[in-house]
Formats: sequence, structure tokens, C-alpha cells
Amino acid sequence: MLRNRLILLSLLLICSAVLPSLPLRAHQDLLLQIEQLDGQISEDPHNTELLIKRGDLFRRHGDWVSADDNFQMVRELSPDHSSIDWFQGRLFVSSGRNEEGITLLTRFLEQDPNHGGACRVRAQARWNLQQPLLAAQDYQLAINNSERPSPSLYRSLVLSLVAAGADHTDEAIAVVNDGLNRFAGEVSLLGLGADLSLSQKKVRRAQFYLEKVPSRLNALPQWQFRQAILVCVKGDMETAAERFSVMLTDLQGSGPQRAGTWVPPQDIITGLVVQTGVDNCSKAAWEALRKQQP
Repeated sequence: MLRNRLILLSLLLICSAVLPSLPLRAHQDLLLQIEQLDGQISEDPHNTELLIKRGDLFRRHGDWVSADDNFQMVRELSPDHSSIDWFQGRLFVSSGRNEEGITLLTRFLEQDPNHGGACRVRAQARWNLQQPLLAAQDYQLAINNSERPSPSLYRSLVLSLVAAGADHTDEAIAVVNDGLNRFAGEVSLLGLGADLSLSQKKVRRAQFYLEKVPSRLNALPQWQFRQAILVCVKGDMETAAERFSVMLTDLQGSGPQRAGTWVPPQDIITGLVVQTGVDNCSKAAWEALRKQQP
């Protein structure tokens, strides 16, 4: 195993000289840390904390089998280890074993109910299993149990409520506003607030969110889309149709989207070019919102 990892590390170092990248350098660092732990563990093979640390480095590296091997060794050495359910539960969710991950994380949370990280990971597992309301409950717990909850937690909670259905729109708006009270001007939350408001045809509320967005962002496609929806919901169908047509033309002439960027909903925009109307635009705002992932 040690020899194989040394060979892999050598190959990574060679590749990095030709195609340097942040993810590659990050994995080099992980492998170096694993190599250091190999030596420490060989001298102290019953040290469960070292095994957990190495297992979690393997998880971050994407080597699920090696990570689980390390965690299983911890269970054999210390069956009642206080945090092994957390580390192995997170591994299971990372590797797609969501139900098993939920089982371990739930057991861990029974002992440590204020662990925000475990709540967040269990929420992701429940989202993966298409259980949006349960995911929303866990994202709320993660926010409640975090000293400094991130904007992404609020975003994930909003999108889980959206996935649960239109009956939860008012709850989602309340979460947006709670997040903005903590992170004034957070662009991702302003976008969600605008989308939710447009889906309800709440023009003044949508304008409230959109006016807080820095003007330099208005040229980006997601904000152009929202502005066009706003024009439509306000009743100016001709201008809205023109804007949707321009967006569709730009979209059809653009190349592949860079990973992580907002992808314009081409099917939705095409429908609005063909038939622009207040109801269609409000529905389009909702459908575009539901396409987002937490």
C-alpha cells in the first residue's frame, strides 16, 4: 500500500509540473500528510486518533475504501469511541451510502445533539434521498447549532423548503430575511428572495431584493433573467419578450458552461419567448428556483 501511494504521489508531482492546478496541489498535500501518518501509525498502531485522522484524509482524497478500512480499525480497537459514528457517517454520505450515513449520524447526534456539522451532513444525505422537509429540519438545526452559520446553510435551507413545495414559500422567505439580517447584502440570498417574490408575483418585494444587488452584477445571466421576469410580472410583455429573445440568442451562441456557473434554463426561456405572460413568468421563476441545488 505504501509503495503504491508513493508511485501515485510521484505521478501527481510529474503532472503538476505540466498542468498545475489548485485541486491537484491540494491532493498532493493530502497524500503527503497520509505518508507522514503511515510512519506514525507504524510506530503506534493502536492510536485511534491517528487512524481517524488518516481515515478522514483518505475521505477528502476520495479513497473511500482506505478511509473505511481506517475507521473499521478504530471500531475494532475502541468500539465505544465517541466520534467514530461522526467520521464514518460523513464518509458514507460522501461515498453515496446515504441511508447508512444517516443511521450513524443519528446515533452520534443522540449523544451530541449540538454538533452542527453532523446536522449539515445528515441534511445533505436526506436531500440526496429526496426527503426535502427532513433535510430542511436538519439545515435549521445546523444553523441553530453553529456559532457562525455560513450563508450557504441558509441557501440550502431555502432550497430544501422550495423542494418541499409551494406551501413552504413563506417559510423560505422568512429564512432569506433571517440570513440577510446576519449577512446584509449576501448576493446568493438576495437572488433567492427575488426568485421567491417573483414566483408569488410580489413586485415590490422582488424590487426590494434586486435593488440591493451590486450594479456590476446586472450583466450576469442570472440577474438578466430575474430582471426580465420582473418586467414581465409588472405587465410589460413586449419588453419582457425582447429580453427573453436576446437571452435565448446569447445562450444558443455560447459555448459549454464552466462548472459551478449559473446555467440559464434554456427550456424555460424558450417557453417564455413563445408565450410571455404574467402567470407563465411567475411559474418560470419558481421552476428556475427548483432547478437549483443546495
